[in-house]
Amino acid sequence: MSHKIPVVWTNDDIHFGKSAELRRQLELLDRHGIPGVFFVIPSEGGDLDQDKELLPLIEKARGRGHEFYQHGFKHTAFECGFPELGMLEHDPRAKRRFDEERGRLEERHTLEAQVRMLESGRRIWRRAFGEDSAGFRPGGGAFCNNFYHALALLGFEWVSSRIPSFTSWDWNRGLWEAPIHFREAIPTRPWIHPQGIREFPIAGDYGFRVPNDPVRIQAMADLALREFEVYYERRDPMLVLSHFHGLQYAGGDSNHPHPQGTGYAVHEILLPALLADERTEFMGMKELAVRYPAEGNG
Repeated sequence: MSHKIPVVWTNDDIHFGKSAELRRQLELLDRHGIPGVFFVIPSEGGDLDQDKELLPLIEKARGRGHEFYQHGFKHTAFECGFPELGMLEHDPRAKRRFDEERGRLEERHTLEAQVRMLESGRRIWRRAFGEDSAGFRPGGGAFCNNFYHALALLGFEWVSSRIPSFTSWDWNRGLWEAPIHFREAIPTRPWIHPQGIREFPIAGDYGFRVPNDPVRIQAMADLALREFEVYYERRDPMLVLSHFHGLQYAGGDSNHPHPQGTGYAVHEILLPALLADERTEFMGMKELAVRYPAEGNG
């Protein structure tokens, strides 16, 4: 009998004022009958605890099995460390700052500064939900050693920050010939950082900036399924990534916008395919943390 692996559908960047965007994603998930794991920004456009429409929506979603965790503080590019260089290719302004202001940016990455930043976001989270977030995901996959140390000192149970395969991000910026490549230095399995915090690596974002082209939409769904085979062979969980603005991206052609959003179109192919595969078991992070205790250092 074949084994099963967990698949976790994760989503980044919901924040103050984005209740309509969250509601639309919840409709997608509820229609397919799978849980969503949302990483929510504490302070962008306003503090999360001040959004009187978003908070009740989150509370109702939690009651249906969806989960919500902290995503950065203000979600600036360098608040948790430096993003991977490939990620900076998606943000020309941040790339220029990295080139021109690296010394000043590094001042934000002392242990004391990281503790202050994380605790600032956590205070807002507590006001919003009356509890701490068990997990954390940094914006843009940024990290530094002091960031991981600060998470451990503050009692976070896990982090989801590292990206074993960058192929989907290459494709999302038009490098369609880039091959699937899983980097040996970044495990797909959960592990414990030397600083003492558990890591749950992130799979691809297969619907971030996909052109309004049926061939490209299908190719992105196929990429996700091909990468699923790698996770399956390794018996490791697959944390699919998405962003609300990527899901609803019109396709880059203002004369021919996708009526649904090209990211949503990708997931309307991908989710049924995964659900039909008996080797797949959808779950949230609470169950995943129990099922896959991390052992050893990465």
